[in-house]
Amino acid sequence: MEFRCTVLLAAEQTAVWHTLTTPELISQCTPSLQGWSALDTGTSFQLQFSWGSGSSTIFIPLLLTWQTVTPPDYLQWHGEAKLGSTAVPLQGEFQLSPDGTEQTNLTFTAQVDPPNKLLAQMIQTAAPKFINSFFSCLKKSAWTV
Repeated sequence: MEFRCTVLLAAEQTAVWHTLTTPELISQCTPSLQGWSALDTGTSFQLQFSWGSGSSTIFIPLLLTWQTVTPPDYLQWHGEAKLGSTAVPLQGEFQLSPDGTEQTNLTFTAQVDPPNKLLAQMIQTAAPKFINSFFSCLKKSAWTV
């Protein structure tokens, strides 16, 4: 399944790029993120997400790697989330382009390949809220950089 959106940010392209590629900044906008650590390459990260609430909360580790990094225009990434012993591969990209002098268009795409219909339905339901929350925060954060 694919997710795609374009948002207009009231910030210069370099500020948006800086926010997207600085783990300390982007982690503040990542919903359900419980923690992260940079791996030795500086382009791979181990993230820990929570899903659910109370006694039904599950924790989801995600290994995220930046594949193609072309500052300040393009960031391609791939990852693998683990739900128990089930791996869920995902990949995506951020494309940035200036829109005037102090605005940036950011196009986001992500492909997720869940291994079964139940996971696909859960992801299809949860992803839009997650994505909207992420970009809402990014809109507020990027201009302050």
